[in-house]
Amino acid sequence: MYNVLIVDDEPWVAYGIANLIDWESLGFTIIGEAHDGLSALDIIIDKKPELVISDIRMPGLDGIELLEKVNGLKLETKVALISGYADFAYAQRAVRLGAFDYLLKQIEKDKLLSMVERFKVGMLQNEKATEERELPLDDLFEFLEADNNFTIGNFLSNRGLAFNYPHYRFLCCKYCSSTISFFSEQKLQVNGLQSVRIRTGHNKISILINYDESKQPVKVVDYITDNLAGVEFVGISSIGLYATPIAKLYQESDIAMFTTSFHRGKQTLYYEAQELPPEIRKIILKLEVSIKEQTREKIETILDHLGDECNNQLINIDLISSIYNQVVSLIYKYHGHSGKINEISHLQYEVIARSYESIKQLFDGVKAFFDQLSGEEVFIPNEKAKKIIEYIDSSFTEDILLSEIAKAFNFSIGYVSTLIKKETGVTYSEYIMYKRLNTAKELMNDPSLSIQDIVHRVGYKDYFHFNKLFKKHFGITPSKFRKL
Repeated sequence: MYNVLIVDDEPWVAYGIANLIDWESLGFTIIGEAHDGLSALDIIIDKKPELVISDIRMPGLDGIELLEKVNGLKLETKVALISGYADFAYAQRAVRLGAFDYLLKQIEKDKLLSMVERFKVGMLQNEKATEERELPLDDLFEFLEADNNFTIGNFLSNRGLAFNYPHYRFLCCKYCSSTISFFSEQKLQVNGLQSVRIRTGHNKISILINYDESKQPVKVVDYITDNLAGVEFVGISSIGLYATPIAKLYQESDIAMFTTSFHRGKQTLYYEAQELPPEIRKIILKLEVSIKEQTREKIETILDHLGDECNNQLINIDLISSIYNQVVSLIYKYHGHSGKINEISHLQYEVIARSYESIKQLFDGVKAFFDQLSGEEVFIPNEKAKKIIEYIDSSFTEDILLSEIAKAFNFSIGYVSTLIKKETGVTYSEYIMYKRLNTAKELMNDPSLSIQDIVHRVGYKDYFHFNKLFKKHFGITPSKFRKL
């Protein structure tokens, strides 16, 4: 059912429209009536109806201004305007602003019915286009995983697509709302450019474009201008060829899009690879010294400086994630014994971009966490713990009990357990598991080894237990991981 709001400053007119046709049988529900533009806007924001039928002439906020407000808020609501007289100036302005239709009072039943049916057909077509776009893409995200070497050529062949130009780029586009327009066909061809458009998120689409950079270097900009109405931010990958891994271009465009949206920079950003600047390396080293010395004011000053550098140098969002995670690792290193340590964790760049509005807000969260740790003793790693970890690293594929390690170093089991947790941030059993699973992941690259061989090599005896742990840790089964 589609929701409808009727707006008219004359209540009897609104009542007449609500009862002129059988809305329910057509698949519509009248959610209410409003008698001025401001009240209507409040209802639209709250209820988000699919269709609003509004008079143009109203006190306070007229129909044209109401339509402008709906457009400005980037709402999904369509607005049909009505007027008591034929005024071409109003009609033209309404059309320019994207009004769905323009009706004249007194509204005739057949005219209203025709408008409602056209609206419904359009909605159904949009819904069908969205479903068609997503149905054949069940395996898409496997192709787009960062370590996948599936080439652009493989992707196009797999989809039965033929592109004719030498160069490829990915565009990653973020929209303000979840309503994203789709091409009627999966593949689009315009003069000198071909593209395939894919939904990759709730309010995000990714577009693989194919063109000739040497002959038409501005084609990408033209494409964005002509075809991406309503887009908020666009990330553009580097140039790829037929043999380029498709995941590489996708990840670059994704990073560029999240970078410009996080920094609230220009609408369009071309991806450029970045390395950690020396200045930021020095700041992180100073931060570690301050954490050791427990100088809270200095820690806050350094975190502010770190955030400023990230802003001033327009650091890519993936590198911001790396910097943030280095700070979190320092917290685990010196406060891993704290009972509050689970309140902060490593974050991927997508999570940072979606959860924080600025770098300042991100590092303010870190400062707030240090405030919680105020007064707690800092753990300084010692040589005993390092030797124990080295011993574990050399023999983690064997069935070594914690009691055996304690005996080898002449410590109590409890003391050894505490040292390991403080040094690594995890328990002994978790550390062994992570070492084994990461080693297994590396061995997967050797085609001469069966998965069963790998299971035994890393110290597990039960394949099903290993399979369960691997899936839980990496989000994919060993056999499926190997096919990537």
